[in-house]
Amino acid sequence: MVRAALEAIDFGAHAGTHPRLGAVDHICFHPLAHASLRHVADLTGAVAADIGDELQVPTFLYGAAHREGRTLASIRRQLGYFKPNSSGDQWRGAPETDALPVAPDAGPERPPRSKGVVVVGATGWVDNYNVPVRTGDVEAARRIARAVSERGGGLPSVQAMGLAHGGGVVEVACNLLDPARVGAEQVQGMVERLAAGEGLSVGKGYYTDYSQDKIVELYLKSAANTEG
Repeated sequence: MVRAALEAIDFGAHAGTHPRLGAVDHICFHPLAHASLRHVADLTGAVAADIGDELQVPTFLYGAAHREGRTLASIRRQLGYFKPNSSGDQWRGAPETDALPVAPDAGPERPPRSKGVVVVGATGWVDNYNVPVRTGDVEAARRIARAVSERGGGLPSVQAMGLAHGGGVVEVACNLLDPARVGAEQVQGMVERLAAGEGLSVGKGYYTDYSQDKIVELYLKSAANTEG
């Protein structure tokens, strides 16, 4: 799948309102059912080595797969993920650089312009939950996101970004790093309160991923069909 994406997508020609570092931007492995994080971390390291060495794309590890346990946010920050490189809050093309600010864990040190880099990690389960805010003002979404995030003094174990979405709507896009501790309802409520303070209304948030139980259910169904 990674090989097919890298062959089909010209990262250097891509533009959009969501940050990204490569044609295959981010792969995360999570332990499900009875799997352990250590087992998942070993698998992650093997996949990263294959991507870096066989496909010749700089590949960075994070979480349990990285020897120092660095976070996804920290490696993204080092690589410039959070800074638009074009007008209109756009991320356009590949970085104009021949050298990366930090050495990859696998693959070449120079990123191919058509592919960019890949970040691969192993962590406990993370929920991705986005809340639409009815405004075209991206800065308002960023203020709300900053206040919601743990980094900005908001909800613990929550990371958030304000992103343009189009059609007079922006989004507060959140990673819930410990959804058993702080879940979507708390995020939704805080975004609603902060948006009201800006004179804005919000829509109902949504998950961008399947739940853990749903993934296991789909896997078991697929496995049963294969065996049949």
